[in-house]
Amino acid sequence: CCTSFAFAQEKQLTIGFDAMNVVFTWMKFAHDAMVEKAEELGVKLIVFDSENDIAKQSSNMEDLIALGVDGIVANPIDVDSLTPAINKAAEAGIPVATFDRAAVGANYTFYVGCDDVAGGRMVADFIAEKLGGKGKIILITGSPGSSPQLDRSKGFKEQLKNYPEMEIVFEQTGEFFREKGMQVMEDAITAVPDFNAVMCQNDDMMMGAIQALKTAGIDRSQYVITGFDGVPDGLRAVRDGEADCTVQYPIAQAPEVLERLVRYLRGEEPAEKDYEMPPWIITKDNLETGDFYSLIADE
Repeated sequence: CCTSFAFAQEKQLTIGFDAMNVVFTWMKFAHDAMVEKAEELGVKLIVFDSENDIAKQSSNMEDLIALGVDGIVANPIDVDSLTPAINKAAEAGIPVATFDRAAVGANYTFYVGCDDVAGGRMVADFIAEKLGGKGKIILITGSPGSSPQLDRSKGFKEQLKNYPEMEIVFEQTGEFFREKGMQVMEDAITAVPDFNAVMCQNDDMMMGAIQALKTAGIDRSQYVITGFDGVPDGLRAVRDGEADCTVQYPIAQAPEVLERLVRYLRGEEPAEKDYEMPPWIITKDNLETGDFYSLIADE
C-alpha cells in the first residue's frame, strides 16, 4: 500500500503502452492487468492497439514520442520491427521498457518476460514422457519472428534432440490465432494422419486444433495435445480432458513491467536489464496453480 501512496504524492506520470494487439486472449488479460496496476500506482496510461500491424506499431511509438510521455511500455510484434522506433524514443530521452516480447539490438531500458526456451523444453519432456520417448509430432507455431515463437521453438527442438525416436513431422504457423490453428491442424491431419502428439505454441491455437480433431471425428484420447499460456480456455481443456497440459505464461509480466518503469522514472535503477519469469507446466493435477484458475474454479 505504502509505496503506491508515495508514488501518488509526486507529479503524475504518463506512460504509453504500445500494445502489439489486445485481441489475443493472453493480451486481453495483460492489458487489463496493466490498466489495474496503473490505477494502483496513480499513473496515467495511454494505450495504443497496434493490431498486429508492424507499421502501425512503429507509428504508434512515434505518436507517443510526440505526445511527450514520461515512459513507454511495448511488446514488439517481432524481434526486429520496433527497434528503430525504440531507438528514436531513447534519443528523445523517453525510456522504453519491453515486456512479453523482446526487441533485439534496441536501446531499450529494460525487459520483463518469461523464459520461453525453458517452456519449450518442458513441453518436449512432457510429450516424451507421455509417449515413452517415441512418436511423431505436429508443431503449430506462433507469429513468425516474434520472440515467443522463436524461443518456444528453440527450447522444444533443442530438447527433442534427447529423444532420437521422436520427430516433428509437420510444422506450420497458426500465428497465435484460434481459426488459423484449426486450419493448420486440418492440413496436418490430411498430411500426416499417423501423428502422435500436437504441440501448440499458445492455447488459442490449441483450442482450434482440438476443434479440428472433433470435426474430423478423431478420438482425441489417442493423442498428446499441449498448449501454452494457461488462459482460461486452456485450463478448461486440460480440466475436461481435451488437452494434456498447458504452460503458464505468467500474467504478472504486465504489472511487473509497469511497476519497474514507474520506479525507474522515480529514480530507482532497475535491478537487472533483462528479467525473465519462470513458466510452469499445468496438468489436471495442479490446475489450481494457473494464473486464471479462479475464473474457472466454480464452473
